[in-house]
Amino acid sequence: MMSSEMVEWIENGSKVMMSENLMTAELYLCPPPDNMKYDVDTIIQVLAKNGVRRGIREERVKKMLEDEIYFAKVVVAFGQPPEEGQEGRFEFLFDVETNKKPKVLPDGSVDYRTMTNIPTVKEGAIIARYIPATQGKNGWDLTGRIVEAKNGRDLPEIKGKGFCTSEDKRTYMATISGRIEMENNRITIKNFLEINEDVDVLTGDIDFDGDVLVHGSVVSGRKIHAGGTLTVQGAVEGCELYAGKDIVLTCGMQGGGRGIVSCKGSVSGKFFEQTKIIAGKNVNANSVLSCFVEAGEDIVVAGRHGVILGGIVYAGRMLEATTVGNVAEVQSELIAGKADELERTLQKLEVDYKELSDQLEKTKQVLTLLQVPKDPKQEPRQNQERRMQVTRFKISLDSQMNENLQKRQRLLEKLELAREAKIVIRQCAYPGTRVRMNGVQYQFKEVLNGVTLKKKDNEIRLYSN
Repeated sequence: MMSSEMVEWIENGSKVMMSENLMTAELYLCPPPDNMKYDVDTIIQVLAKNGVRRGIREERVKKMLEDEIYFAKVVVAFGQPPEEGQEGRFEFLFDVETNKKPKVLPDGSVDYRTMTNIPTVKEGAIIARYIPATQGKNGWDLTGRIVEAKNGRDLPEIKGKGFCTSEDKRTYMATISGRIEMENNRITIKNFLEINEDVDVLTGDIDFDGDVLVHGSVVSGRKIHAGGTLTVQGAVEGCELYAGKDIVLTCGMQGGGRGIVSCKGSVSGKFFEQTKIIAGKNVNANSVLSCFVEAGEDIVVAGRHGVILGGIVYAGRMLEATTVGNVAEVQSELIAGKADELERTLQKLEVDYKELSDQLEKTKQVLTLLQVPKDPKQEPRQNQERRMQVTRFKISLDSQMNENLQKRQRLLEKLELAREAKIVIRQCAYPGTRVRMNGVQYQFKEVLNGVTLKKKDNEIRLYSN
């Protein structure tokens, strides 16, 4: 039988099946006519006639014919898939996680030690490496068509401060020692003060424009001012702590009536006793005993005990506690939201702004009368001094009006939070507990379990949790 006839014979009962992506081909053979044998060249012709022009594995075809493999599918051709290029990527040599949260223990209390792991670097240390993108390698399918590969894309250079890059922009090195953090694809290394011993009479008070980490304790009478975040891992007594960001006290604070904790961010600690706490944002603790607490947003006293006992505790929006008071009916005052006070302050600011605006308008009119003449040399010195005096007054008015607007904006934000005010008692609140919410008062006269308090229709209503 001629080769062309053999091809016809094969095609009558056999099949060539290519995958959808044209990267593999299977051959299904029926037995040849009596006293005839297939040969590799003929099979290749059949494959080519069915579109398989590249990638044929002749050794597989030969093996199939030698072993007389019929009525079975055998893969006899493979394409070359494209090799995609790798994307550019950064390899960071520091902990880039910034949103650390306190760990909740099995008993429901909170371990704040997990928040004190602050990543730091030394000057000259490598903080990141850049691995450039790679080019892709084209492939081909069984028909011989080129399958193009995608090239990897390079990433933009990381911006920030406190570090430099090598000439090839692939190595990032710290130029100062300090705390390192990454946020919004920016690396920042800040000056950072680490104190390995106690803060006492030997160390004296601390005033540092950056983050401060104290591994030891802070004794009574000391003051610490931190421009950034202040973290104390040891015990804290009746001292004064101030921070431009957050304050984290791993072991809490026994203030003895002299302790002050104040920051623009949030305050976190295991417990607070006889301490004055002022936080721009939130306060988190396991217990608050005989304290004055004021938080711009939320206060959460959680854990197995999670108790507020005595003192005054005020939250701008939400106050949550496990237990308030005790069987001895110790007086405790809870406040959530001060919309009435905020509205009065806002009205006063609006009146002040109107007065400043009227003054500014009159000042502009005076300046118009005191405008510079065509020939400045003929202007009396007295007029020049008067115009300078009025101009300075106008600048002062502009500054006061701008400050007034900023205060009003902050008040509006606080007012928005106050309107969402609520108090959540997870377990129980005892008699002796008084609640104030946006100008309305409520007195606990019996033990209440699992309730949420909200102001509605000018009264405080209780809802079951």
